[in-house]
Amino acid sequence: MQFLVVGQWQGSASSRAMRLGDGASAIAADLPRAATTVVDVPAGAGDRLETAVARYTSVLTVAERVAEETAVASEPVLVVGGDGASVLGATAGLGPDTAFVRIAGSSGFRPLNRAQPVAAETAVLRILVDRPDDLFPALPTLPPSSIVLAGIRGAEESELNALDRAGVGHLDVDAATPDAIAAAVDATGAEAVFVHVDLDVLDPSEVDGLLEPVPFGLDGAGLVERIQAATRGRRLVGAALTGFAPVDPDRAVDDLGVILRAVGALTSASRAA
Repeated sequence: MQFLVVGQWQGSASSRAMRLGDGASAIAADLPRAATTVVDVPAGAGDRLETAVARYTSVLTVAERVAEETAVASEPVLVVGGDGASVLGATAGLGPDTAFVRIAGSSGFRPLNRAQPVAAETAVLRILVDRPDDLFPALPTLPPSSIVLAGIRGAEESELNALDRAGVGHLDVDAATPDAIAAAVDATGAEAVFVHVDLDVLDPSEVDGLLEPVPFGLDGAGLVERIQAATRGRRLVGAALTGFAPVDPDRAVDDLGVILRAVGALTSASRAA
């Protein structure tokens, strides 16, 4: 597996978003150097250009750079973000036989409305499934039947209703057992899988470095089990791990054990494939 370190923060809605770049760098320090590429992220916040996405120009630039790196990779790529929208460019080469599994505490399905632009990571799944043609035009639109969203909690009723209307399968954190995730991936009929793990799926007691901690999430072992369930028997064509925002380097060290077990589960799935 090859690793792309993408310290994007412009897709986050948090006032502490720049911590996400530090999180990506902290994880990168434990990755094999020869297999790791750092993607340049614009220094500035970017402009929304009257789109429905805040800081659109920066998010678009990063998506294009990630897509370029993924296209020339000789092995499956693991994107290490950064905010949740760091995954966008990595989907550029996904084929029709690929299931997209998002293991996250948040839905990523906020509405896209030019009058009220949203942070890209809050609408990342919406961008991949249902967006205006002129928004991220080089990215494929993923069929809702290929999506599995697992681990969400605290989502607004309007988001859940929108997922249902779009035909996106979703499991809340209590329903997202390993068996349920495996069955949901089976139901897509896909031969391959792309897995996006956002660390907000974890309980705050497991990882301190979360920008928007929500209680009653998964523990580290549970996350590994769900990654394994999502990838079992299928070719892993790519992955992303996003959302690490440590307060300081010392506290980052305390979190890395849990995070690197998730990285290990993804790289093991890649080798098995």
